[in-house]
Amino acid sequence: MKEAIRKYGAYALFGLAVLVFFAWVRMPSEAVRSLVLSAISKNQAGALVRFDTAELAFPFGVTLTGLTVQTKHGRGLRFEADTVTAHPALLSLLAGRLALRIQAASMGGRIDGNIAFRDRFSASGPVSADLTFGSINAAVCPWVAELLGRAVRGRVDGRLRFEGLPGQWTAGSGHLELALVNGLISMQAPLFGLQEMIFTRMESNVDLGNGTLQVNRLQVAGDHLQGEFRGSIRLEGDFSRSQIALRGDVNVPAAGQERFAVDVGGTIASPVVTPI
Repeated sequence: MKEAIRKYGAYALFGLAVLVFFAWVRMPSEAVRSLVLSAISKNQAGALVRFDTAELAFPFGVTLTGLTVQTKHGRGLRFEADTVTAHPALLSLLAGRLALRIQAASMGGRIDGNIAFRDRFSASGPVSADLTFGSINAAVCPWVAELLGRAVRGRVDGRLRFEGLPGQWTAGSGHLELALVNGLISMQAPLFGLQEMIFTRMESNVDLGNGTLQVNRLQVAGDHLQGEFRGSIRLEGDFSRSQIALRGDVNVPAAGQERFAVDVGGTIASPVVTPI
């Protein structure tokens, strides 16, 4: 008797899975859009989310086009993507937690990785993310210039790990490895006698914790400027006002100077360089 129950129970579960699968596949795109909008409306992360279309992606995934995610006041960090495809991690779902595998075509490049929500049966609250990104075009990210208070160009590659509340990222913890290739950063006032910082490569290795970016290494290499820095950046709600405390060694070939030590203070928007 028990053997029969197990046998026909397995058939019933299989049939239910097939039914759910075909119901999902045949769901019209407008119903998918409504489902996604309903899930987003329950998220209390303080973000404003917009997208053009939502379509099913095999198996059990969703592809959004024209996606924009930004703070509700419209300033600061903003994520834009031509397409984003998300697939749920089924084992996490069985444990009552939402975890997604993300693939995005964004800002001229690609972003891939995993996003998981800590709270059971919730798509809000603490989140962890592990994302890699490549060939991002900094020039098509207007919010980068807004955050830094200056124009930025170049190709961005790197990896980001983060844990915390999406709407309170400065209070979270994480690690960032970033490389900006063939870049240019404009200056509001001359820095080392340069109106623009042009470089072949800028690399950084940074930890986030207790409202501070710990800069383990910031290295700049180029024809006009070479340097390596370490220190910290105390974060403010307005990132451009964040307080810098870096020390490093710099070489400016055009000035005919040997490598010399400097302190970098002030803010992100208005750095102050003092030779040591």
